[in-house]
Amino acid sequence: MVVDPIAPQALEQLRVRYDVTVRMQPSEAELVHLMPGMEAIVLRSGVELSANVINGARQLKVIARAGNGTDNIDLTAAKRAGIQVFNIPSVSSGSVAELALGLTYAVTRHIALADRQIRSNIWRKSELAGIELAGKTMGVVGLGNIGARLAALARGVGMKAVGSVGRPTQERKAEFARTGITLMSIGEVLRNADVVALTCPLNDRTRNLITAAELATMKPGAYLVNVSRGGVVNENDLYDALTRRHIAGAAIDVLANEREPSRLSELDNVVLTPHIGAMSVDSQTRIGAMLLDGLALSLTCQDAPTRIV
Repeated sequence: MVVDPIAPQALEQLRVRYDVTVRMQPSEAELVHLMPGMEAIVLRSGVELSANVINGARQLKVIARAGNGTDNIDLTAAKRAGIQVFNIPSVSSGSVAELALGLTYAVTRHIALADRQIRSNIWRKSELAGIELAGKTMGVVGLGNIGARLAALARGVGMKAVGSVGRPTQERKAEFARTGITLMSIGEVLRNADVVALTCPLNDRTRNLITAAELATMKPGAYLVNVSRGGVVNENDLYDALTRRHIAGAAIDVLANEREPSRLSELDNVVLTPHIGAMSVDSQTRIGAMLLDGLALSLTCQDAPTRIV
């Protein structure tokens, strides 16, 4: 069963090889009804696979996450049921990092607001004055594949790159030093960066990582960019910081409750996109190819190369 959009070529090949049911982003109740008899499910971030769904899928052998994050899958329930889970990490890192830089330009130069105004024949050029990125500091919270790529892109446009990482090994410290990234604590990143970009995974340590207390330590006039997960930021606290103009703006690709209205959409100093970090043709094509390979192995009782359960 395929429950989230994947590359058309990959879906075509799945249909050649398997008996495929496609139901885009079903509810939990629909999944409970649909899953009996299914041997594999392919999903991205738009569907939650709860323990209730997994426990009812008696014939399920494989959960294939067509992307990186697995916070929408109950891995404990999958392990208990003996279901193989694999994801496809890293191959979309460049796409997510490029979107993060694009969102940085969009919010610091008021591009989305300018577009809305010009479509209504509103010309307020002086109100749209933004900042140059060259010479400013990009602070990356989470220097994994995406974060390191974003830091490199930021340096490419003349920014200084600083960042934090959960468990910095000596090897990674040396790598960051070679590439011109200064390692700091999260607190130091927040205090020093003109743009704070969140690229960390969502887990117990990072849930509500950014609340009113952290936002208050950011430089007045700084910007927040989130391409990680919505749960990393307390959105009510972010709304308050934005309305008080303590921070100048935010660009958000991920919301805590996707497909539900967000108060952040009321604000002109916010740019929102619908979780499209990995949605480039290039990355989705690569993900599709790896998805096919992983399913071919896992459905024949072998381990997918990126098996996590």
